[in-house]
Amino acid sequence: MKDLLVYVHSPASAQLFMTYAAYVARDLDLTVKYIYVHTPPNFPLGMPGSLSAAAVINQQDINREIDGVKHHFEMQIEKLNASDPDLPLLDYKIEIGFPAEIMHAYCREEMVDTVMLSSSKNHTAFGYDADNIEIIRKVKCPVWIVPEGITYNSFSEILYATDYHEEDIPNLKMLAEFASRFPASITAVHISSSADFEERVKGEGFAAMIREETGYNMISLKVLQETSGEPLVDELHNFALMMDADLIVLLRENRGFIDRLMHGSRSEKIARQTSLPVLIYNEERK
Repeated sequence: MKDLLVYVHSPASAQLFMTYAAYVARDLDLTVKYIYVHTPPNFPLGMPGSLSAAAVINQQDINREIDGVKHHFEMQIEKLNASDPDLPLLDYKIEIGFPAEIMHAYCREEMVDTVMLSSSKNHTAFGYDADNIEIIRKVKCPVWIVPEGITYNSFSEILYATDYHEEDIPNLKMLAEFASRFPASITAVHISSSADFEERVKGEGFAAMIREETGYNMISLKVLQETSGEPLVDELHNFALMMDADLIVLLRENRGFIDRLMHGSRSEKIARQTSLPVLIYNEERK
């Protein structure tokens, strides 16, 4: 059984986030590995044989911090296990290095199924959290972004942002397998500048094709018309709230997610503005 790798910035104040992760893992038949990454200011430390007094003091500070993190992890996990004996295995790991590199290594070695990040109230979703952006850019497995302070409810309505290309079918198959565990309805939403796109989609029977290809009947389609002026990110977010969505699923842009973030990608804006959890799949197009 693979892990849900949960990046925890501060175990002392992460009770809600750690609880959310534990229940997601339970419903997806995953175990949980909470991970804390300490990056010393002068990492990597001095070359072998050059250990100075300053380095010794620095190591003492690191040890003191790690001891505190261990204490809070063990206390939070003990509380979770006491609150619900049906939760999956909950474990923790403390690493020293750079968060994105460490998460990338876990995914590359197929030690984890997916990664979960938190977003603070000041930096909703991607926000300006450099660690989160770098992790999203680096890792090769699905990434969750969970707004700070939300509680977990089993998913029932999923909004999937798509552009209705045939290459999206692998992603929809993966999402259908995920949704069937709850089970949850999927609404695939496309933003189009074409006035006749909705009629064309209906005429080509795209909805029927998706249901046939995925084997999942709880999928519907919605087209949002793009207009001049303000991007339709607000409209998409409002639609998610109107349909009582409890999860937004996006694709990481094929041309490089981090580059698109800096140029105002829709995915970044949607995730930045929403109070809903976001799940990002890697792009499957060739």
